[in-house]
Formats: sequence, structure tokens, C-alpha cells
Amino acid sequence: VDAKVILVHFWTATEAAQKMFNVELLKSIYNDYHKRGFEIYQVAIDSSKALWINAVQEQQLPWTSVVDLRGEHSPILSTYNIKSLPANFLIDREGNIVAKNIYGEELVRQIEKLTL
Repeated sequence: VDAKVILVHFWTATEAAQKMFNVELLKSIYNDYHKRGFEIYQVAIDSSKALWINAVQEQQLPWTSVVDLRGEHSPILSTYNIKSLPANFLIDREGNIVAKNIYGEELVRQIEKLTL
């Protein structure tokens, strides 16, 4: 199996801005780079399964999306030293974290470089 460039993205479906980020930026990046070996693994930190399911279905998210239903009490937050949402880690094909909490043009530049 070919190694992938992976964005591990932590978010919450409770905030409209984070849902817009999915639709307006992440989907575009995913569509542009998926065939070049880019993948998104998205973890929602929410306490409402219904809210999360609705957001994923409404947005038609094409990548792997899971939810930790413990919300703000999730051990993921301390394990990964996440202080606020959204948060992300960009992982190269060798499995190294090469960037943390990058967005917009910087995120696109890094993915472009890693998927050449």
C-alpha cells in the first residue's frame, strides 16, 4: 500500500465556522490532492451523535470522519495537547508530523509540497 500524506483534523460540529471550513476549504483541498495520495482523518469532539451525523451528512464529507462523544471531556484533547478546536496535524508519507495547526494557503502549500 502506498504511504499517504494525512491531515488529522480535530473539530466540533457545534460551530458554524468549523462546518464552513469543511465545505469551503477542506473539500476543495481533498478534491485537488486525494488522487496524489492525500487523505483526511477527521475527529469530531462533540457530545451529540445526532448533531455530528447531521453535519457529516449535510456536508457530504468524502473522507473518514469519526466522533468522540465525550466532548470537552475527551482524553484525546490532553493526549494530543489540543488547547482549542479546530486543531490539526499534517503527517508526511514517512509518518512524521511536519506541521501543526496550519490553515489556508499555508496548508495548501504544505500538501502541495508533500504530494509531489
